[in-house]
Amino acid sequence: MTIHASATGDFHTTLHGRLGYMRAISDGRHLIRLDWDQSPFAAPDNPDDVSRETCRQLAAYFAGERRAFTLPLRAAGTSASGRSWLEAMAQIPYGTTMSYGEFAALAGKPRAPRAAGTACATNPLPVIYPCHRVVRAGGQLGNYGGGSSLPPQHPDNLGRKQALIDLERRFA
Repeated sequence: MTIHASATGDFHTTLHGRLGYMRAISDGRHLIRLDWDQSPFAAPDNPDDVSRETCRQLAAYFAGERRAFTLPLRAAGTSASGRSWLEAMAQIPYGTTMSYGEFAALAGKPRAPRAAGTACATNPLPVIYPCHRVVRAGGQLGNYGGGSSLPPQHPDNLGRKQALIDLERRFA
C-alpha cells in the first residue's frame, strides 16, 4: 500500500525494518497516514514531533515492547463511516485475530463483512489501526496490502500480514 504525500508542508519520518520502509506522515498535529513500501522513499525525511514519535512507537511495537499506540490520529481521506470502522478496528485485541464477519459485528454492522474488508483495504494507518488482525472465516489470511504495490493476494503481502500476526502472538 504505497501512497505518496501530495500536500506540501507534510512532515514525515521513515522507519526501516525487516518488513520494509514505513513513513509516518503528519500534518504537524496529527498522524494522517502511514506509507509502507519495500524500497526506500525518494524524498528525504521532513520530521516533526508527531512523525518522530510515531516511528519511536512503531520501533517499540516491532521490538515487542508496545501493544497499543498513543498518538494523535486523523486518518487522511476517511469519511465519518470510515472513521467508525477504524475506531472499531482499534478495539481488536493485540495478539488476536477475528474474521471479517466478526469485525463487522464489532463495528455494529453484522451484515456487512464486505464493507469490513473494504475498511481494511482502505486503512490509511496500517499497523496503527490493526487491519492485519482481520482474517477470513476459518483463519485463512484473506488479503493484505502489505506495504507494496503487489496485489493484496500476493504471497509477499500475505507473508507480511502473517509476520505481524506472529509478532503479536509471540509477545501477547
